[in-house]
Amino acid sequence: MKTIVKSMIALLFIGNSSFAFHDVEVANEEIAVLGGVWTQIFAYEEYCFDNQYYDTVIDRLMISPRFERYSNELDHLNERQELAWERGAMGAAAVIEAGQTDCDIMASVIWEWFGEN
Repeated sequence: MKTIVKSMIALLFIGNSSFAFHDVEVANEEIAVLGGVWTQIFAYEEYCFDNQYYDTVIDRLMISPRFERYSNELDHLNERQELAWERGAMGAAAVIEAGQTDCDIMASVIWEWFGEN
C-alpha cells in the first residue's frame, strides 16, 4: 500500500504546467487540505471497494460539481500551491500508511467534501 500511495501522489505532479488557480483566491492551507482529500480518494478507491459506503461515495464523486470543478483546477496550480498540495498529500499518506484511519473515516471525509452539494 505504501508504494501505491506514493506512486499516486507522484503521478499527480508529473507534467503539471503551473499557472494561477482560476478565478478564486485560494489559501495554500486549503490546497493542502485538498491534496490530503485527493490522497484519501485514491486510497479509498483502491482499498475500500468492499466498504458499505463505497458505491454511494464513488457514484457521488462522478456527479459532484465541486469535485469536477476542483479536478479541473489541478492543472492550474502555481509552484507554491503545488508544494502545499504535495505536503497535504504526504500528510494524508502518512496517516493512511500508519493505519490511523480506516475506510469508514475516509468515506466520511470524502462525503463531507463532495457528497452533500
